[in-house]
Amino acid sequence: MDVQIRAVSPNESTLVFSFLTLAARMRESGEPIQKALRDPELTRYWLNWGRQGDLGVVAESESVGYPVACAWVRLFTREEAGRDYVGEGIPELAIGTIPTARGRGIGTRILRALLRLCRSRYAGVSLSVRVDNPAIRLYERLGFLNTPKSPIVNRVGTESAIMLLRFDQSGRTEGSDADSLLIR
Repeated sequence: MDVQIRAVSPNESTLVFSFLTLAARMRESGEPIQKALRDPELTRYWLNWGRQGDLGVVAESESVGYPVACAWVRLFTREEAGRDYVGEGIPELAIGTIPTARGRGIGTRILRALLRLCRSRYAGVSLSVRVDNPAIRLYERLGFLNTPKSPIVNRVGTESAIMLLRFDQSGRTEGSDADSLLIR
């Protein structure tokens, strides 16, 4: 699948919302996507997109004519954050890919692009992922490690891992295969 990667602009909260419903695995949980319009556990990731600290990338397919994947980070204060809060100055990452684009390396490409942008701005990036989500292997490959908070009970009552990728002072990434993302 041919894709072009670009930044998510400040006025694209609808785009972020649509990919949040994929990132949150709402369909798999039997939740209506409308829940993401009001549930504070979900609205915090997209509502008022474009505020200070918001940063995202989207993969758009020329052949299908619409976005197929999106990854973004958002910085939260302790008061705004949920149970998966890691610390001040560490944004939380979310990523969603449409089902027909999964398994083609697109998620890896946008995640690497986003992490390149993040490493000059933040000390690290955190994420919450359900323990049964195959994407855990991707996160581990890029250097994300489970935090001492893991696992937690998530909003749907199953377990999620809280993972953290730290960037060292030189802008390099600490972790297993993570240095390769700096080159690509």
